[in-house]
Amino acid sequence: MKKRLLSFRVLLIAVAFFSSLNGICLAGDLQAGFGGIDWSTTLDQVKDCEQIEDRGDLYYCVRRNQAHTLLGEFVPEVFYGFYREAFFSVYIRIADDEAYMVSKNQLKDRLGAPETSLDKDGMVSVLRWTRDKVRVELHNDRSKEGFRLIYYYQPLADKAARKQKVLFPSKWGKINLFPAPTGDDAADIGILKF
Repeated sequence: MKKRLLSFRVLLIAVAFFSSLNGICLAGDLQAGFGGIDWSTTLDQVKDCEQIEDRGDLYYCVRRNQAHTLLGEFVPEVFYGFYREAFFSVYIRIADDEAYMVSKNQLKDRLGAPETSLDKDGMVSVLRWTRDKVRVELHNDRSKEGFRLIYYYQPLADKAARKQKVLFPSKWGKINLFPAPTGDDAADIGILKF
């Protein structure tokens, strides 16, 4: 009996240890960047960035040579944001209710309970997680833009927010990326797997 109790305690300690390691790895993944671009990378270092909007200190682009998938589906609308020519954000359009729900559940599983914002009707509009220097937001704007998954590198996003009221690109219209981009295979957004 004592051996079983000791084995059970050792198992619990091992689970707690490996769980904490997983949290460290997750934080490291979030801190690295997105799509092979490190946070704060200057715009001139990203060779395949095609401008879609320029608002003074804010610059948004798409990468036509980099296809993206989310939950196994091609995602045509992935926008990269730069503040004062330094990479600080990624905006991803989520196509439908099912992808939104799966994304939400995966984020909750990986990052825990989110901070929640409600719209004027009392419906959930933004779920927000912050890990070290990166904030992840999942938006549900039924009236305008639909579903969006956004990653912000906080040190630059905070500076940009002081200057601009809205950090989203204003051109959320359909971007024609067909035929599918050439070059590397599609990069799976994988919610938190960059």
